[in-house]
Amino acid sequence: MFKRKKKHQYVNSYFKPINSMKIENIINKVKPNDDNNKTKISDSEGLSRAYNSPNSIYIDGNRMFIAGTHTARDVYDWKLIPLGLMKYSERYGQAEAALKDNPQVDTVIGHSLGSATGAELNKQYNNKFNARYYGSPFLDLSFSRDPKNQRYRHPGDIVSMFDTGAVNEDQETNYQLINPHSYEGFPDYSSDEEKK
Repeated sequence: MFKRKKKHQYVNSYFKPINSMKIENIINKVKPNDDNNKTKISDSEGLSRAYNSPNSIYIDGNRMFIAGTHTARDVYDWKLIPLGLMKYSERYGQAEAALKDNPQVDTVIGHSLGSATGAELNKQYNNKFNARYYGSPFLDLSFSRDPKNQRYRHPGDIVSMFDTGAVNEDQETNYQLINPHSYEGFPDYSSDEEKK
């Protein structure tokens, strides 16, 4: 008899499903392209994250950051550096375990004890990695610089004072005045293209 009127016939027309092409276009406009828009963190930020990491290692894409001394075991392991036995240190074990889980790593960045660990990794892996070291405890009297293994230090840093192959960062910074052994206060070398 009586035909029932649909109350929501106009409202329902607004909620028609959109075809998949439109959805993909909307998502692509909103979602950033991770490959193109991802910026690398600076070396100082990566090292800071490594110091805050439980295993003193931080991985960012193809780069491994290795923290320096900050535990009692690290202090004990310093005696291994002059003996050439860094592969027996706790930090080396942590770095090698992280490397096995992250085979894409091709650049190692270390500070202090982390520099000695990175150098040992490079030695054990036949100089496979590009490297940047800050405040390195190396004895290098050759004054030679290797573009694949870059080293930096602040003047006044007693830990790296025998590393003649390191680039002295001459600009006067607060880091240099307060803590010359700091990994901060350097130009952002991470923005440079990694040397092959």
